[in-house]
Amino acid sequence: MQDDTQPNPPAQPTQGIAKKIAMLAVPAVVSAGVALGVLGVTGNLSDGTTTVVRGEGTALITASAPGAAAQVAEVPVSATDLSVQELVKRESPAVVLISNETSRGGSLGSGFLIDTAGHIITNAHVMDGATKTTVTFQDGTEKRGTVLGVDTSTDVAVLKIDQVPAGVTPVSLGKSGSLTVGQDVVAIGNPYGYSGTATTGIVSALKRTIASPSDFPIQNAIQTDAAINQGNSGGPLFDRAGRVIGINSQIASENGGNVGIGFAVPIDTVRPIVNSIIASGKAQHAWIGIQGGELTPALAQKLGLGTRRGVLVLSLDPRGPAKKGGLKATGNATASVPTGADLIVAINGTPVADMADVAEAVASRKVGDQITVTILRNGTSQTVTLTLKDRPADIGVK
Repeated sequence: MQDDTQPNPPAQPTQGIAKKIAMLAVPAVVSAGVALGVLGVTGNLSDGTTTVVRGEGTALITASAPGAAAQVAEVPVSATDLSVQELVKRESPAVVLISNETSRGGSLGSGFLIDTAGHIITNAHVMDGATKTTVTFQDGTEKRGTVLGVDTSTDVAVLKIDQVPAGVTPVSLGKSGSLTVGQDVVAIGNPYGYSGTATTGIVSALKRTIASPSDFPIQNAIQTDAAINQGNSGGPLFDRAGRVIGINSQIASENGGNVGIGFAVPIDTVRPIVNSIIASGKAQHAWIGIQGGELTPALAQKLGLGTRRGVLVLSLDPRGPAKKGGLKATGNATASVPTGADLIVAINGTPVADMADVAEAVASRKVGDQITVTILRNGTSQTVTLTLKDRPADIGVK
């Protein structure tokens, strides 16, 4: 059961039955003190100056002119796959090393340029405590980075530099909602400060839930076996057409190193957050205000719904569009068989099977957009049009 109204801390990542050692989802940012040569001396990341360890999985753009409000654009999904060599050569110049001065000494992470106006995306946890930020491009060009906005609930931050170096082309953003398990991916970033490191792998799983820096659940995270280590945080995960499909954020690890289980924040969630930060300096989150539960096959049989799939409306936030639009929640949300609830079966004509599907349909859109929700109520199909609202400030904030 997932809740887009009152979030609970995400569960620990599911481990194999025979697995006895607990794993942690570690933000893939590294303190400057353990980068490169110093790493060989310390041998670990336990000097106390990395960001945080937290759990789920315990664990964007074109602009008409500099300063103009940019809108994160999508590249058509029909793009032709590139060889790994072609992709790395073409995209690496737009992937940057982010070096921060902090009261704890410093930290390193990754980021990527998304437009010619100088906007750069990274993780919010990369910027934690930063007092001064230096952005370094592949050719060694250094720029002072200014933080435009940070959203801890999605682990996204947007930086701005005054001028893009000559010859650097921004990355293109794809769609994470169209990914399939087994699809080839490439990660580029700066593990332990080794700039421009490329690793390859596949989409290992979809619909993972990881914890944000504010412990708000980030749904639909992408799991990959492409090697991600500390320092990769904030860097891009590419599909083989060279489109960014996620922001590398966390790794599941027993010791802080890569074991082939990494997580990326999906770009469909990131895009509207970045657009709102660039436009106003404030992150906006599309929201409908429901708590829902998956209709499992066993529950469907008990409710007399046969082979139906969908999401049962368990509760409604009185401030939300769903409540105002007339959706009906069960009167017994804690019961093993919650009766009387609307069953959400589709959004904008696309079937939904669980709250991850609902989250994808809502979070990938901007505040003010309208969605058409198809529900089953008392055996009758109905459609309801909802106008997405900005999530209230008391939800998803540390």
